[in-house]
Amino acid sequence: MKKIILISIPVIIIAVIVGLFVVKNNKKPETISSPTPEKTFTLEEISNHKDATSCWMAIGGKVYDVTSFIPNHPGGDQILLGCGKDATEMFNNRPTDGTSHSSRARDMLQKFEIGNLAK
Repeated sequence: MKKIILISIPVIIIAVIVGLFVVKNNKKPETISSPTPEKTFTLEEISNHKDATSCWMAIGGKVYDVTSFIPNHPGGDQILLGCGKDATEMFNNRPTDGTSHSSRARDMLQKFEIGNLAK
C-alpha cells in the first residue's frame, strides 16, 4: 500500500503541473473578422461638434475628435478655431505664425481619428 502511495504522489504532482501548463498556454483560436468599415462624416455633421465640449475637425480628408486633447494642446485655445470645420488649411498654416504643425503633431492625430470626410 505504501508503494502505491509513494508512486501516486509524483504522478499526481506531474499531472497537476502538466494540467497547469496546458491551461496557461491553451489559447483560443483567433477568429478572422472582417475589417470594420470606416465611417464617413459630412461637414454638416462635423459642424455640430464646434466647441470645447465636443470638438471634431476634418484635416486632409480625415475626421478627428480632438475633444480630449484640448486641455493638452500646446497652442492653448487656438485648437478651438478648428472645431466643427475643415481645419486642413489651419493645421498646415497655423493662424499664430503661419507655420505648419510638426510631424509629431501629425502622428498624434491618428489616435483621434474617427472616420473620413465625405467628398
